Amino acid sequence: MFKTSWEVNEDIDFKNLKDEKEIIYSIIRKKGITNKDEIEEFLSSKPQKTYDPFLMKNMKEIVAKIIYFIQEKKSIWIYGDYDVDGISSISLLMEFFSHFTNNLHYYIPLREEEGYGLNGDAIKEIHQKGAELIITVDCGATSVEEVALAKSLGMEIIVTDHHNLSDIVPDCLILNPKQKDSMYPFLYLCGCGVAFKLAQAIQKTLNAPKKYLADVLDIVALATVADVVPLIDENRTLLKYGLRTINSMKRPGLRNLIEEVRLSDKEITSGHIGFVLAPHFNASGRIDDAKAGVKLLLSKDQQEIQKLVKHLVDCNHERKKIQEKGLEICKEKVEKEYKEDLFLVVDSEKTHEGVIGIVAGRIRDLYYKPTLIVTHSHEEGILKGSGRSIEDMDIYEEMKKCGDLFLKFGGHKNACGFSIEKSKLEILRERLNKQAIEIQQKFPNTFIKKIKVDAILKPSYMTEKLVDLLKKLEPFGMENERPCFLLPNIEVKNKEQVTMGKNNEHLRIKGTHCNDHNEITAIGFSMSANYKDHLKSSDTLDLVGYPKINEWNGYKSIQFMIYDMKK
Repeated sequence: MFKTSWEVNEDIDFKNLKDEKEIIYSIIRKKGITNKDEIEEFLSSKPQKTYDPFLMKNMKEIVAKIIYFIQEKKSIWIYGDYDVDGISSISLLMEFFSHFTNNLHYYIPLREEEGYGLNGDAIKEIHQKGAELIITVDCGATSVEEVALAKSLGMEIIVTDHHNLSDIVPDCLILNPKQKDSMYPFLYLCGCGVAFKLAQAIQKTLNAPKKYLADVLDIVALATVADVVPLIDENRTLLKYGLRTINSMKRPGLRNLIEEVRLSDKEITSGHIGFVLAPHFNASGRIDDAKAGVKLLLSKDQQEIQKLVKHLVDCNHERKKIQEKGLEICKEKVEKEYKEDLFLVVDSEKTHEGVIGIVAGRIRDLYYKPTLIVTHSHEEGILKGSGRSIEDMDIYEEMKKCGDLFLKFGGHKNACGFSIEKSKLEILRERLNKQAIEIQQKFPNTFIKKIKVDAILKPSYMTEKLVDLLKKLEPFGMENERPCFLLPNIEVKNKEQVTMGKNNEHLRIKGTHCNDHNEITAIGFSMSANYKDHLKSSDTLDLVGYPKINEWNGYKSIQFMIYDMKK
C-alpha cells in the first residue's frame, strides 16, 4: 500500500454558503477559473471556446494538398493506430472525406504482427494498391524512416498526430499542435481532435455544409475521453457537443452497442465512454483486428452492425480474461523481484501484447510508481513495451533520456509505447531507476499520491440538490476530476459486516458523524484488501470521495463513493 497525501481546501465552508450554487462557483475558482465570463463558459451547455484551425502550423498547405488530391480523383489512404483514438480518427476522416471523393481507403496495422505506427511493409503494401497520398492519424510524429520510404516510392504523405515530436522530425507536412512555431493556442487535442480540426479547415475552405462536422462530433467525444487528454478548454467544448450527439442516438453502430451494454436508459456521460464503450472498441484492436471498430462506426447496415457489436462484446470479454491473468502474473513478479524499485520495469513474456498498456496502468495504480510492462514480440530477441506514469513524472521525458536504447519509441506525459532488444532491457531498468531516485531526492513527494480535497462535508450536507449541482461540472476526466470531499470523524456502525461482492472485495460502511447524527452509507470498490485493517483498529475514520445518488427498485438514496480513508 503506497502513501497518500490529502490536500484539503478549507476555504469552502458549507456552513457559511447561503446558496448551494456558490459551492459550484467556489470549486471552479479553485481550478484557477476566476473570471465570471470564463466560469459561465465552463458551466455552459453550449460552450463557445474553440479556435481557428488555420492557426495550426502547415494547415493551409495541407488543406490545399488534400483538396488537390480530391479534385484530381487520386487515391487517398488514411493510416491510423489500433486504439480508440486511431479507430475514431480514421472513422472521422473516412466519413468526412466520403462527401467529396470515392477514391478513399484506410489501413490499420495489426498490433502483434506490425506494432504501433507506420511500418515499412504496410507502406509498400499501400503503394502496391495504388495509393497516391497517405494521411496518418494519431501516429507518424517520429516516423522519419517510414516517411522517407513512402516518398521514395513516389507517394505523398501528410502526418497528423498529437504525440510529442522528437528533435528530428519526418520530412513532410506535419499537422500537430505541439510543433515548434505553431500559433495554435491549445496543445492537448487527441489525435481525433487534430483530425477534426483538419476536417473543419477543409469544410471552411470548400464552404461545405457544417452538418458534415456536426455529424462526427460523437466520434470526437469517444476519442477525447478514451485517450485521457485534459478535459479543459477546447476539449471540453468538443466533448460537450459530442456527448449531445451520442445521446441523440443517430449513429446506428453506437446506438446498438449502447443497447447491448444496457445503457440505453441512461444519459451517456464521459464515465460511460471511458469505462464501458471505449474498452469495447479498444478490445477489437487488442484481441483481433481494429477494423471492426471502424466498420461499426461507419456502417448503416443493421445486419452487419449486429454482427460487429457481438464481435466487439466477445472481444471485450476475452480481453478481460487475458487482462486479469496478465495482471496476476505481473503483480507476482513485482512482489518477488521489483518491489523496491521506484520505476517498475516488468518483463512478462506471458502477458498478451494487447493488454500490456492496461496492465501497466493497473500496476501503476496498485504501487503508485511509473510502470512499464514488457512482453515478447513475434520477432526473435525483440521486446514490446507499454508504460503509464504517475502525476508528477513525465514518462515521455524520462524515457527520452534513454532514447539510445530503443528501436522504436513514442508517447506523451502520461503514457508511452516502445520496442527494445531483449539484451538492453536490464540497462533500461537500471537507468530509469537511477533517474527516479534522482527525482525523489530533488522532489521527495513525487511518489506520494496526492488527493486534492475540494471541501469538508457533513452527512447532512449530502442532498440530492447538491449532487445535481455537482453534475454541472461534468464532463469529468483528466484535469477536470470529479470534486472530492472529506467526511471527517465517521463512526463505523457495521464493523463486523463491512465487505460485499462475490469475493468480498468491496467495502460497505455504515456510519454517522460524531456531531451530525445523519447516517451515511459509503462504498469502496475493490478496497477490501487494503483497508480492512483500518476498520479493525479504529472506530472512527476520515473518508474522502464524493456523493452519488443510488437508484434501486425505484428508491433513491445518497451514497458516498470512497477514494481513500485514514484512521
